[in-house]
Amino acid sequence: MRPVPSQPPRLRTLVLITILGIVSVNMFLPSLPNMASAYAITYAQASLSISVFMLITAVLQVIIGPLSDLYGRRPVLLWSLAIFTLASLGTALAPDFTSFMIFRVLQSSVIAGNVLSRAIVRDTSPPSEATARLGTIGMAIALGPMLAPVVGGTLDQLMGWRATLWVFFVAGAGLVWLCWHDLGETNATRGRGFAAHFRSYPALLSNLAFWSYTFSVGFGLGIFFAYLAATPILAVAVFDLPEGVVGALIGLPPVGFICGSYLSRRFGGRWATAHMVVIGRLVSVVGLGAALPLWWLGSGSALSLFVMMPVIGLANGISTPAGLAGAMSVRPDLAGSAAGLSGAVTVGCAAAMTAVSGALLGATADPARMLWLLLGLALLSVLAALPALRSHVSAPSQT
Repeated sequence: MRPVPSQPPRLRTLVLITILGIVSVNMFLPSLPNMASAYAITYAQASLSISVFMLITAVLQVIIGPLSDLYGRRPVLLWSLAIFTLASLGTALAPDFTSFMIFRVLQSSVIAGNVLSRAIVRDTSPPSEATARLGTIGMAIALGPMLAPVVGGTLDQLMGWRATLWVFFVAGAGLVWLCWHDLGETNATRGRGFAAHFRSYPALLSNLAFWSYTFSVGFGLGIFFAYLAATPILAVAVFDLPEGVVGALIGLPPVGFICGSYLSRRFGGRWATAHMVVIGRLVSVVGLGAALPLWWLGSGSALSLFVMMPVIGLANGISTPAGLAGAMSVRPDLAGSAAGLSGAVTVGCAAAMTAVSGALLGATADPARMLWLLLGLALLSVLAALPALRSHVSAPSQT
């Protein structure tokens, strides 16, 4: 048997485990109608395979991070991927919806790739370099949701609704093999024991910079999800646009995110982490601030409403990698815990803003309401980032 690798994993390994966690959410979306028909259930019941999956992943992030701080990144990630792989086989063979959902819940262990890829980057890189590496991972995060539904829909059409589940099984098995051979342990502080580990927690939870980085990312992600919730309502109710155009409008922020992630990768090693966060959040304020007068001057056209929406992704692409790196840098010995907790908080912000956006626009499909909501969240994201900036200014040796 090949010995356990002693070197940290290559960046492409981290990108792949992150992509699998991302596409496992929405690659299966096009297959929901056919699955509902096969199991003789309603579409609402079938959609539980997505909503419950996301809920469990949010909870698991809080658990997986501390476990990796205690026992190491390698064993936690390998076990999580192994569970995902076996659960994917279970979903592909499930004879009824109940057993399918049991295995689908177990599939949520794949979120370990998202959490631990960030922690591993922080283990092996100083904060400024971590920002650049997370920018590369961020580009994969943007491409995954754009391409996964297309691939899933094609597989469903050509080979049936279970085809995506078989792809998950093969991909999971492949990544178990890859991580076994490429993923050396990167956590140098593991093995301190539960008591010593949890005695360090108050220092993380009471650190203002940690919450500053976390909520700046959370509000930024909230902008994106508020836009996602509002766009189908406005596109159909106000502008009567076809479904294909609605899909293109939803894809505007991810295009901007790819550009922002490139800039983060390019400049993240040169600029301080806190500076990158504030710059990204200011981009969102300027862009969304310009969107309101453009809407008013554009006589209510769809172009005038949506023309500035790529700036949502651009701002997030610049600031999110830095924000994630910053949250983990405040206590490097708790990088896994910080990655998990910050991830759960950002998911919570996204879910909350999805609900708020739907409530605001559900009764009255008013485009101005969406723009004011997005601008308000952008301003909150800047305010959230300021304590991290002050912390950097007062301690310039830290990023």
